[in-house]
Amino acid sequence: MRRLRRATEDPALRPPAGSFLRSFVHAAAGVVRVWRSERNFRVQLACGWAVLSLAWLQGLPAARVAVLAAAAAAVLAAETMNAALEVAVDLAHPDRHPLAGAAKDLAAGAVLLAAAGAALASAAVFWPLWREPALLMAAARARPVAGWLILAGLAASAGQILLPLGGRRPC
Repeated sequence: MRRLRRATEDPALRPPAGSFLRSFVHAAAGVVRVWRSERNFRVQLACGWAVLSLAWLQGLPAARVAVLAAAAAAVLAAETMNAALEVAVDLAHPDRHPLAGAAKDLAAGAVLLAAAGAALASAAVFWPLWREPALLMAAARARPVAGWLILAGLAASAGQILLPLGGRRPC
């Protein structure tokens, strides 16, 4: 009876040496690509920057900052997956097709849900701040650098929103 070989035992299926580090290079190239090609990614990154700067300004506990960072990362990951799906759909079906449009809409819906979840998490974390604006002012006086970081994030968000839209192929 023949023994079944595992994939790692087959030299043809074994990853080449050094491919682990190379995978990080490819992943970084993907992040650079989504940064360059997706305006929404840049807006979402700027919003995440503003929210995390506000958390720093408030001196929030690490657990709350971690919730905000995870929510921001989830939105950015969803946007990256949305961009990947759009590229794959465009490659598979370059012409307009209702199912191609549906796939793109579903992926965009996932981003919208992630962004809504991040907004709800942010609202829950910052609720005392919005109820007591004096807390924000006191924190801004205590940490002026954080106030400037928040303004920089908001200005970057506004700049990305006001830039002209990039050309996207229709579904």
